Amino acid sequence: MKKYSLLIFMLVLMGCGYTPIAHHTKEAFGDRVFVEVKIDVRDPKNSVTLKDEVSKAIFKKLHTPIGDKEDSIAVIEIILKNISFSPLAENTIGFSTFYQCQTEIEFKYTNKVTQKTRVFTKQGYYNFALGDVSVITDSIRMEAINKAVLNTLDNFISQIGIDIS
Repeated sequence: MKKYSLLIFMLVLMGCGYTPIAHHTKEAFGDRVFVEVKIDVRDPKNSVTLKDEVSKAIFKKLHTPIGDKEDSIAVIEIILKNISFSPLAENTIGFSTFYQCQTEIEFKYTNKVTQKTRVFTKQGYYNFALGDVSVITDSIRMEAINKAVLNTLDNFISQIGIDIS
């Protein structure tokens, strides 16, 4: 009986035309993507790391290789607009121990085939605890920014998939 219920459920899903957002996004990006990150002079180290993280995430989530600008169907230009840290909780002596990292990123997506360019400004968040330490070190800061950027990237990928479908 359980097998028949699962089979009926699968047939209903296939019959309604459901396709995941990632499928539509992969169609929009084509077989190769070029990622360009505009370096922020205030924070060049994060900008370089940002390009690596975004490239890895696109490859991992969409299974789309990163290529040269000339060979790619899609070009994604990324500008890190703002990074901020907000304290969310304090310990008993008044030191902040829990923070939220917020990133604002502008994505400029160009499809060379359709000659369409879209610009999205997306925000991402990442909450983290400092534990016994009450100071945000460089490594903690970098990790928080990377995770917030990946959250922002997820929003961008979803937006592209929705626009295409």
